[in-house]
Amino acid sequence: MDRQRWLIALSGASMLVLLALGGWCLLHAHRLQTRLDHVHVGEQTRRVLEPALLGSESERRLRPLVDALLQRPDLGLYALAVYDAEGVQLARAGVLEGLRLPRVPAATQARARRAGYALIGSVGRHRLFAADQRLIGTVEYSLDPGDVDGVRVEAVAALRLAGWIALGLVAPVGLMFALAVRRRRRTPPPWAGRADPNRRGETTSWGAADPGEFRDRAGEVMDALGYGLVVTDRDGRVRFVNASAERLTGWSGADAAGRMHYSVVHLSGAGGEDATAALMERALGQGRPQSVSGAVLRQRHGSCTPVEVIAYPLRSRQGGLDGVTLLFRDQTPYRRELDSLRREVRLSQAVVDHLDEGLLTTDVAGVVRSANARAERMFGYLRDELVGFTVAKLMPVPFLNLPTIRITDYVSGRGNGKLPKVVGWRKDATTFPVELWVQPMRVEGSEGLVVIVRDISERLRGENLATRLGRLLDAANEEIYIFDAQTLRFLEVNRGARRNLGYGAEALARMTPLDISEELADDSLRNFLSRLHSGERDHLVYRCRHRREDGSSYPVEVRLNYSREEEPPVFMAIATDISERLEAEEKLNQLAHFDALTGLPNRVMLYDRLQQALLAAQRGARMLGVFFLDLDRFKAINDEHGHEVGDQVLCAVADRLRSVMRPSDTIARLSGDEFVVLTPGLRSAEDAEFLAQKVLERFAQPLDLPGLSINCRPSIGITLYPLDESDADGLLRHADHAMYQAKQAGRGCFRLYTLHIDPQRLRQLELERGLHAAVALNQFQLQLLPVLDGEGAARALLGRMRWQHPHYGWIEQTEILQAAGRAGLVADIELWMICEACERLREVAAAGLPLLPQVLPLSGWQLRDREFLGHLSGLLQRYAVPASALVLALTPDGHVEAEDRHAGLDELIAGGLRFGLRDFNRMPATLTLPLACVLVGEPLTDQVSTMRDIREAAGGEVLVVASGVEDQAVLGRCREAGIDGFAGSAVMPALAGEVLGDWLRQARVAPPR
Repeated sequence: MDRQRWLIALSGASMLVLLALGGWCLLHAHRLQTRLDHVHVGEQTRRVLEPALLGSESERRLRPLVDALLQRPDLGLYALAVYDAEGVQLARAGVLEGLRLPRVPAATQARARRAGYALIGSVGRHRLFAADQRLIGTVEYSLDPGDVDGVRVEAVAALRLAGWIALGLVAPVGLMFALAVRRRRRTPPPWAGRADPNRRGETTSWGAADPGEFRDRAGEVMDALGYGLVVTDRDGRVRFVNASAERLTGWSGADAAGRMHYSVVHLSGAGGEDATAALMERALGQGRPQSVSGAVLRQRHGSCTPVEVIAYPLRSRQGGLDGVTLLFRDQTPYRRELDSLRREVRLSQAVVDHLDEGLLTTDVAGVVRSANARAERMFGYLRDELVGFTVAKLMPVPFLNLPTIRITDYVSGRGNGKLPKVVGWRKDATTFPVELWVQPMRVEGSEGLVVIVRDISERLRGENLATRLGRLLDAANEEIYIFDAQTLRFLEVNRGARRNLGYGAEALARMTPLDISEELADDSLRNFLSRLHSGERDHLVYRCRHRREDGSSYPVEVRLNYSREEEPPVFMAIATDISERLEAEEKLNQLAHFDALTGLPNRVMLYDRLQQALLAAQRGARMLGVFFLDLDRFKAINDEHGHEVGDQVLCAVADRLRSVMRPSDTIARLSGDEFVVLTPGLRSAEDAEFLAQKVLERFAQPLDLPGLSINCRPSIGITLYPLDESDADGLLRHADHAMYQAKQAGRGCFRLYTLHIDPQRLRQLELERGLHAAVALNQFQLQLLPVLDGEGAARALLGRMRWQHPHYGWIEQTEILQAAGRAGLVADIELWMICEACERLREVAAAGLPLLPQVLPLSGWQLRDREFLGHLSGLLQRYAVPASALVLALTPDGHVEAEDRHAGLDELIAGGLRFGLRDFNRMPATLTLPLACVLVGEPLTDQVSTMRDIREAAGGEVLVVASGVEDQAVLGRCREAGIDGFAGSAVMPALAGEVLGDWLRQARVAPPR
């Protein structure tokens, strides 16, 4: 039998191998033939088409050549197309070109033809080149791989023949495999005869059965089914035990053979009695199978196992009883599964009892079969009392009132239309509204219903309250909007909002607050909503304008709330039209801040504008002018023409001042005939005098009033800030004083308030104002001070700047930086120095000269500015200067400020940027930057000891430079202190940037450390 199986397997495997070998050979022969065909066609088309493409009128010459190539039988072409070097089609021919589909676009037809060529043949593409390898065109074609007569290769034919031979051998091998399988299927098994009822008389009786054959057959079958099998003779002695019985009883077959059944199979009933003997006696006495359930099998070693037992009587050939067969199976898994099912049932019942809804199961007639705990509490009956009740008794409305209504009408999904409301009836005769949810149920072939009863008393009370509130809110004058917290689309909009906006409910349902709000940015609204959502605020109030459907708008004040209790959560906005309120506020503001007669700002508004102008002047480099005007002989005009004409004169004066002054100027009326004008942005006193003269010239002409022409000229007093560093009250007082001086000088003129100013203060002010122009006009000059060591070799260059001021001449670096600090231009000045240094370094590098490190002063707070670091990195890249060529010198406080530096600085440090220490007399609190240079100045006493500590803390080679060495005595003290390098007029004068290259060619440069 095993030999037959091996033969079948071998023949099957051989058939599969031959089939795979034949397919592989044929496939690769086809691929190889196709490649050879493509090579042949490519050579033929190049030889014919390349000369035609090189000549003139190539398109006209190509068409007959393409048709001739398509007709050649040795090429087997379906289609051929030629394109020039730009991809423009020059000629095309093919078997499908004549097909035309009506009303189909030409592009679609072209794509369909290309797909057809790819389907019926093999598509190829070759480039066409001139003799100088210049691309002159491209050819595309589709060919039949088996129809190219110009290519016949013996290797391909041999490979194809090998494939067909392999496929031919599959047939006889497959026939052998089929015959072997069929023969095996037709051979009956040895036990077939014994299983045939017609040949039962030929089989051996159980009494004469061979135990060895029984073990091999019945024992194996029972083991596979998990049953223990014990065979005994008529006297109850064990004749056979299978493997499962050995495991369950603890007795091996050899030990159990010949022993009494009750000593091997010890069964106990439910009451603990011995069940083995009784089972055997019943089986032998009644002559039919007997079973015991719930028995316990005690094993040989004493443990017990729950089993199910069946005893079958054995009969001899003559029909007499010859013994008993005991079949038993371990019930432990079954009992474990049963316990699990019981737990699931208890859990399911507990879940059902904990439902908020009452749950009833009924038959199709509505008779209750079971109920949960919630149904007990809901109706007031015990569970046993509910069983047997009808649904009509528990819920008489509508089932008793309307006999045509049945419980099955409430099955969801049947579409019975609107059904009557249901009312529950408690045991104490009280009623409650009910909502039913009914579903059909089928269990073990019987049909029933699942009825879920929900008490909706609270919901109806809430709905009634919501309806009442909804009517109140809908009738409110305020606009009320409820919108979704996620999409921001309106869910509810009251009648007042629809009336004010002019939109319908359907249109508003597609809109959000941003669609109707002007002056409300998306990010602002999102910020409001996020603050409410996070719980930071319980409500927010903001103002905006609502846009109507007709395009008009009106101001509103919106109170925004967030409701987490809603599902899903929503926002509620209550908007109030504040048009009338704003008008009233505007009137009050006009009365509080503007003169009622002239419309000019009054004293309150003047003081506010003056404070703002002072702050602006402090930040900028321009001056603020305060003009105090008083009308000459105004009292005489009032006395002569009356107060009504006087008021007309004041209004005409206000109009004339508006026509003269700039839009940025502030014109205010203090009281009576006194006016004040604020003129920011003045560059000098001459600008103020020019404005005053312009006002006087304008008032030289009479005032034209109805029926009158009145001459009225002002006297003007002027003061300028910051030349006059008084506060607002002081400036007005000084301008008033100057105005009285103009009155005393003969009226109709102006006077400038004269105040003695310290020359040093005046110099500071003029330097601050001139810095802006100096930066724009490039009036600065960068000088480089060489640093020489004790042997006269150059170690570095100290950068310092000078300013050629048009009035004060050359201004040195210290005074420039002080003025820049007051003017807020330190960042621009320091960046200009770095830019100039990079330009000099580029010139030196281009000349092939050594790059000496340039030490430049820098403020530590600049290292925290991302924009400054971006400019610094851009300068290094633009001028191709290595970062190691710059040393930025910081003060001790600057090193502390640099602790919180921007991340971009670390990239520059990695590129080689280094730092220095300047203007110190103590050890810095921290040194987090790579230190390369220490600048020591006068006096040396406090700095020498600190210098040694700094060098030790830096942990590396630090260049110590004495800057500002102006005489030989200082130079000698520096040498004694062990300083590495010296810079100053006593060592070498400063160099202009233009002569740096000439000096480096002659100087001796120390090697880098």
